[in-house]
Amino acid sequence: MTSQPLDLWDDAVRRHDRRVYLSVLALGLPPERAREIAQAAWTRLMEQHASGALAELELPGLAIRQARFLAFTELKRTKVELRALAAVPDGQAVPDVERVVASREQIDRILDALAGCSPNARQVFRIVYGTPGGTAQLAAKEVGLSLQRVRQILCETRHHIRKALEEQAP
Repeated sequence: MTSQPLDLWDDAVRRHDRRVYLSVLALGLPPERAREIAQAAWTRLMEQHASGALAELELPGLAIRQARFLAFTELKRTKVELRALAAVPDGQAVPDVERVVASREQIDRILDALAGCSPNARQVFRIVYGTPGGTAQLAAKEVGLSLQRVRQILCETRHHIRKALEEQAP
């Protein structure tokens, strides 16, 4: 009986994986990294489904959103690292390791702060800041909340992140 859910997932991956992979590839990631992210997205969805964390299972849309979220997270990390490297003065070939580490620690603190927010707040935050062209209006429409409530959630979430960053500042 446990093989039935696995058969369903195997079928879903077989049917939709190419679209998931192409959605990540379209963001500009190298093919091998896009493949890894698509596989990670499927794995996360399977784990969430097994734990009962998914209320609905709309494929391939859910898999594409999960993969794109993972890809955007990676692209942001890469962007931060590139900014840190660009900040190195001319004549210095090696990046300032302390700044790179501090940047990564700051990103980790932000991710930890977001993890402490409600699922609804995380979803609103992802729609607005993790989606190209994401707006509070788009988030309100997708989540089914008023625009004012979405703005309030964003304000509270940003405050929570700032507070987490201030608490751990040296």
